[in-house]
Amino acid sequence: MTLILLSNIIVCVCSSISFIYGAVKFLRPRKALYAKMICFAVGCTAVGKLYQIIRLLTIGDIYNEFQLGFLGMIGSLVFLFSANYGVMDSLADDGSKRFLKYRLIPLLLPAAEIALFVLFFLRGDFTVLIKVTAGVVTFFAAGTSYFNFKHLIFPDVDFGIIKCLKLYNFLAIVFAYFCLAEIAAYGYENEVASMSIDIMTGIVLLLIPPVVERGIKKWTI
Repeated sequence: MTLILLSNIIVCVCSSISFIYGAVKFLRPRKALYAKMICFAVGCTAVGKLYQIIRLLTIGDIYNEFQLGFLGMIGSLVFLFSANYGVMDSLADDGSKRFLKYRLIPLLLPAAEIALFVLFFLRGDFTVLIKVTAGVVTFFAAGTSYFNFKHLIFPDVDFGIIKCLKLYNFLAIVFAYFCLAEIAAYGYENEVASMSIDIMTGIVLLLIPPVVERGIKKWTI
């Protein structure tokens, strides 16, 4: 078994366990939509990695053409973005000037991701395929990270939920950066780096649903 296959199996197993946990806890009537969307985000990663595993077992190569498994990564970022932007942000930010700095400071994180893409991927010795893939993932990671960082530093307002979910928002930021790091490892065809990144990604994915559950329980007590 190659390291790249094993690393994909690790993330697939971790994200599948995490999705099942989240599904049991959140995919029921009267459960928070926010938590459901995060659960679906984890599920997207599981499906994407499952595709990678099947391709490795049947064809044996995932480096020389676009992998549909990356759509699972993108789907995860889209669900994480939708959870914070579409569900949570309006509860915290009323659009007033008093919160202006909390809208501006989080721009630093997507700016850093875009700079990373330009300096590392765009100017680096990567194939066009990796550059395009990294660009698409950077676009979605930037949007996701903006709101996760915003809610990480945002003052606790009337509802109190923002404070209870700070650890989740930190984990979501880490996940977004791991997505970019994984693409870099693929670009170099470095299986040791892929294994290291995927182990850490798997740990983050295992933590996300329990952390969200604990945050929501703490808020509702």
